[in-house]
Amino acid sequence: MFITINHLDSHTNELIPMKQSNVIKALTVLSLMSVFVIGGCKKEVVKPTTINTVTVGQSVDSANFLRGFLDGEPVKFEGNAIAYHGYVDPDSLQGQGGSGDDHDAYYQSGSKWVILTGAGLASTNASVEIRSLAVRVFVSPLNANSSNYYSLLGAPIYAFSTHQDPSKGAYVSLRDKNGVLWTSAGDQDGSTLTITSRGANMNSYTVVSGTITCKMYDAEGNVKQLTNAIYTAALGI
Repeated sequence: MFITINHLDSHTNELIPMKQSNVIKALTVLSLMSVFVIGGCKKEVVKPTTINTVTVGQSVDSANFLRGFLDGEPVKFEGNAIAYHGYVDPDSLQGQGGSGDDHDAYYQSGSKWVILTGAGLASTNASVEIRSLAVRVFVSPLNANSSNYYSLLGAPIYAFSTHQDPSKGAYVSLRDKNGVLWTSAGDQDGSTLTITSRGANMNSYTVVSGTITCKMYDAEGNVKQLTNAIYTAALGI
């Protein structure tokens, strides 16, 4: 189908067919004008703001937390962790009496996350603890105050205590999603716990932050790697 477009001659008042090239030009101008008009009426599209969602392992609702990955499995403990400190005699714990000139007692300063069991007893879900050798003479424990515990949290890097040497170093425990307890009591060659910041001495506690990379052992001697672990918690002093 052909469409003839005429124009009026201003001198003769006669309709004269337009040349094909002029027709094309006219249609092009009309098309551009329609695009401009339609485009000018189009509402502005506002893109929604992207909100970063919380990923597993992040803590957003607690000042006390321990989070990381246990053999790739995300673990997170947070809430009102219990700050504690104390004086421990491993000999007494083992029922050996602890008599004589003994040098294996230690201070402990830590924080733990607990949950009530079915029997109403508190069970430790996770803990971060620093231990320091404390000399005692015979059966009399060495007196300790908050400055003793506060000072042992002053080093930036700690090795780990073990079953063979429980009196000095870091100790970590946590439960996996199946409730199995894993602890750092075992070979820890190459493992470290750091303290990247320490708050003021509040007489009964101080807030400590840091990182953990270590091996974790269950009661059967199985081992898993704790990686990308960070913590912030009030440790007892």
